[in-house]
Amino acid sequence: MENKLNLTNGSRIAVIGAGPAGSFFAMFCSQLAKHRGLELSITVFDWKDFSRRGPQGCNLCAGVISETLSKHLKACGIVMPEGTVQRKIKGYYLQTKAGGFLLDHPRGENKITTVFRGNGPKFSGGGGNVSFDAFLLDHVRRGVQVVFRPVREIILAPDPRKTVRIIHGIKGQESSFEADLVVCAFGLNKVMMKKIRELAFGYIPPRTLGAACLEIPLDKRFIQRRLGNNILICNWRTQSGIRIAGMIPKKNYVTVNVIGRGHVGAEDITRFLGLPVVRERLPYDWKRSENLCRCSPKIATTASKRPYADRLVIIGDASCSRYYKNGIESAYFTALQAARTVVNRGISARDFRSGYYRQVKKKIITDNLYGKMLFLIYNLVYESSFFSEVLLREVSREEGFVGKKRMREILWNMYTGNITYARIFARLVNPILQWQLIVTTVKIAYAKIAGRIGVR
Repeated sequence: MENKLNLTNGSRIAVIGAGPAGSFFAMFCSQLAKHRGLELSITVFDWKDFSRRGPQGCNLCAGVISETLSKHLKACGIVMPEGTVQRKIKGYYLQTKAGGFLLDHPRGENKITTVFRGNGPKFSGGGGNVSFDAFLLDHVRRGVQVVFRPVREIILAPDPRKTVRIIHGIKGQESSFEADLVVCAFGLNKVMMKKIRELAFGYIPPRTLGAACLEIPLDKRFIQRRLGNNILICNWRTQSGIRIAGMIPKKNYVTVNVIGRGHVGAEDITRFLGLPVVRERLPYDWKRSENLCRCSPKIATTASKRPYADRLVIIGDASCSRYYKNGIESAYFTALQAARTVVNRGISARDFRSGYYRQVKKKIITDNLYGKMLFLIYNLVYESSFFSEVLLREVSREEGFVGKKRMREILWNMYTGNITYARIFARLVNPILQWQLIVTTVKIAYAKIAGRIGVR
């Protein structure tokens, strides 16, 4: 029988990772504990200082805050300052083999936001801190201690009634910290995930894909003319190893993001920047410089196994995240469910399994099965010139249509993540939409066949 473990007044919580997952957990846990009259001591550990520019102060991300996360932040009383907001996004420009088209917000809104995760690119200048992660951490600092030191070791006692010991600090200057609960919010940090796996309670990290980001400084008026407030997405696989790539406008920068099947290097970004549809969105005399901020983040494609033990829970990307979508929003949800579990249920493995894990499995892990099917379908479409033309013809037909724009709404939600993958899949198999696609497919096929045999 598993032990019943609970937090009590004075319990100490160690949060490893000061990014969004760690900050959200600290905020939710503090609020829930206060509501229950419980006094807790929360300490957040992270080796990164988000006031630094470049990868040293950044959590390596393209930096897009979804519309739904923006609503959650507003509901929590979190309003980003003007300096943190880089650009408000109104649409996505999708490029296929058959051509490109613009997806506008269905209601004409611009609640999607681009940000920098650190204090701007490596070689940027400027005044105050523009980091989204720093802003979020500052929001929860009241009542929470932040220690900018790396965690070197986590020691689980054989007896779950005893506390967890954390060794932190640089080599030769380590310190020990006793915690009643450890919350792992370190993202896809290979070193930390390996340390957790070596604790041998059954944790298996998620599988990942490689990505590459490059920050290109450009005049903001030029960015407005060439990209506007739209994110460019290129879906077709013209180069081996690349799954999807895009250009994300910010104030004085454009973030180039390339996601691959495995490792993605500088040569992949160079080939992407050489594509005509991309080159036309850069100055005609632009040349790549070595003084550009670049990084190689990872993207989780599966959920982890058993992200919990007695007195320990794993949240954020190291636990699970939506398939190809909204990593920061997934951090928000996993942090919220973990906080609810530790305050309202307990901190044993059994509590985390029945509370935290049950909720994230329902909300994220199970829904990702539909997401994988959707991306498989769309990859097949985008890799085919013929089916890309069918898609382009259908969205073009809907552009001037006064009724329900089914395909456009499906694509919009695919790229923004505004609704669950299960709901998107249900809309895709709608009989009316499928009939429209069949009619469009037959018309295009007939036109091609007639053209080949000379039918007039």
